[in-house]
Amino acid sequence: MGPTKAIVKDGALYDAKTGKLLKDGLTTHEAIRDYVDHHYIVLPVVNKQCEPWLLDGEPVYCLRGTRYENLKDEVLHLARCPDCGGMGIRDDEPMVESDCIRCVSCGHEFDARLEMMES
Repeated sequence: MGPTKAIVKDGALYDAKTGKLLKDGLTTHEAIRDYVDHHYIVLPVVNKQCEPWLLDGEPVYCLRGTRYENLKDEVLHLARCPDCGGMGIRDDEPMVESDCIRCVSCGHEFDARLEMMES
């Protein structure tokens, strides 16, 4: 059982699965972040423009820094684009020898293993 997956609407936090109100009256980004940091709650992943990652119309959540999940708690094989912070999806081309990932936002292609080794 992982953290509660939440969404933010109109200054309030709602459970993303049930729609139940978790906390209202959160008027600033800092107030939301402070509340989330002190409770067992996770927010959807966003890119550098603060746009949430959506896969099949559902938000994507990051747990423990590298594990991405959807609302059904399914593990997703995604990576963060080093350029725009967008959602990178693995290319399914069988001829590609590397672990090629393409960002759905900017189209940047990168190899997640190489990015990790370089940093």
